[in-house]
Formats: sequence, structure tokens, C-alpha cells
Amino acid sequence: MIVWTGLVVLAVVASLAVLDVWRRVGAAVLSPATSSGTTTVLLDQSFDGTTLDPTVWNTCHWWNDNGCTISSNDELEWYRPEQVSVADGALRLTADRVPTHGSDGKDYEYRSGMVTTGPVSSSDSEGKVSWTYGTVEARLRVPAGRGLWPALWMLPLSRESKPEIDILEVIGQDPGQALMHLHPRNESDAGGPGKTHQMSGKSLADGWHTIRLDWQPERLTWSIDGVQVWHLTGDQVPDEPMYLVLNLAVGGVYPGPPDHTTKFPATFEIDRIRVTKTS
Repeated sequence: MIVWTGLVVLAVVASLAVLDVWRRVGAAVLSPATSSGTTTVLLDQSFDGTTLDPTVWNTCHWWNDNGCTISSNDELEWYRPEQVSVADGALRLTADRVPTHGSDGKDYEYRSGMVTTGPVSSSDSEGKVSWTYGTVEARLRVPAGRGLWPALWMLPLSRESKPEIDILEVIGQDPGQALMHLHPRNESDAGGPGKTHQMSGKSLADGWHTIRLDWQPERLTWSIDGVQVWHLTGDQVPDEPMYLVLNLAVGGVYPGPPDHTTKFPATFEIDRIRVTKTS
């Protein structure tokens, strides 16, 4: 009994030491998938290297053609890989006022950065990291400024499907509000349910904040800095493989265009992202 207790104490101390080292040092590359019960760690990165892991991340949507944008949102940026960097322990998505001619034939006033774990092209049906049910947790810092639109969201692996989970969207001129949405599969449910959470006495642009989504059958739960801020239930909750998107849009239907007060370059920073799958 005494020996067993001592071993337990040693194991706990060792585990805490490893955790402390992980917190201070982080993981420069994708951690190997490990299982504990019914939970599998799919992705655990803290961006302490200097390069983006290409086995995990794309720097455009699957319709990439020397860059990309989302024209249906009337966005003003053209996404380019040089606007994505890893430095100072963070993934950095940077928007700048650099006129760019897109491969769609249009001229864009801004360039910006995005990453996704989804399909790399229209012929890719697998994606890089996708899952059904689990958690997403990200520690991030958003930029403030009119016309900026940082987002952390999820899309279905199948391009024939429609649902979208907006884990976090922020309108740059009001960074004290966290916007969350579910855009359901059924097109008749236009818009879908959403939540605007007003931060108490602080802004999402002031320091680092931890955003978490728990995705279970017929249930979604959002948390900010360890506090649950919204949940919804029902058969609208997606039940198919989805993947992760992080981007810094400029302009568009939500924030409108930047003005003379908006400072460029502007950077959306993520210093840790963890994805687990529940089965």
C-alpha cells in the first residue's frame, strides 16, 4: 500500500512536470494522435517553430488559384500564402493594404492570410484534419479596427453539404462582442441560430483569450476563457465530418469597409490550437 501510494505520487509529480514543460515550450509540430478512452487528440500545436506544417494546414480554400477569396461575402481581400507566418510562438494571419489582382479577374485593395485543415483542391475528398464530434480549443488574440473580420469556423468535408459552425467571429470596430452562429444544412433555415456575447469589461483584442467549442450529437456548446457562453441543441447540429478554418477577412457584409482609422498591417494571432475527436 505504501509503495503503491508512493508510485502514484511520483506519477502525478512527473505528469505535472511534463505539463509545465509543455506549457513553457509547446509543440512545434503536430502531436501524434493518442487515445484515452473515447477521445483522440487529432491536432495539438502551439506554433513555436518558424514554419507552418503543410501536412496539417492549407493557406487557401480548396478553390485556390494563386490565392482565393469569398466573393459571396463581398470581401475586399485576396488571400495569399505570404500573409501567413509562424513567429514568436504564434500563427500569424496578416492583412495589409496591398493592391492585388486576383485570378478571378478582379482587383482587391487588400491582401490577407488564412489557413484551413480541409481539402487542398476540388479533387481532394479527404482533407488534412477532419472529424465528427469532439472539441476545438484555440488561444488567440484578434486585431481591432473598422472593417476587420477575424474568424474561427468549421465547414463540412463534403462540398455537397451546407452546414457551417462559426466558433468565433469578431467585427473589428466592436471587439468586445463575440459572435457565434450555426448555419444549418437546410437552406430553408436561412441564417440559422446565433449568439452575440458581450465581453464583460474587456475586449477580445486586449490580450489572449481561449475559445472552445464542444460538439456532441445534437448539441453545441461555446465557452470563452473557461466560461460557457452559449449552447444549442437539436437535429440542426451537424453530424458529418467537418474541418477547421481560421482567417482574417477585410470588409464584407458584416464589418463593412475599413476607414482612415484602421491600422495596417493588422494581425490575427493564434498561439495554440487543439482538436480532439470523440467516438
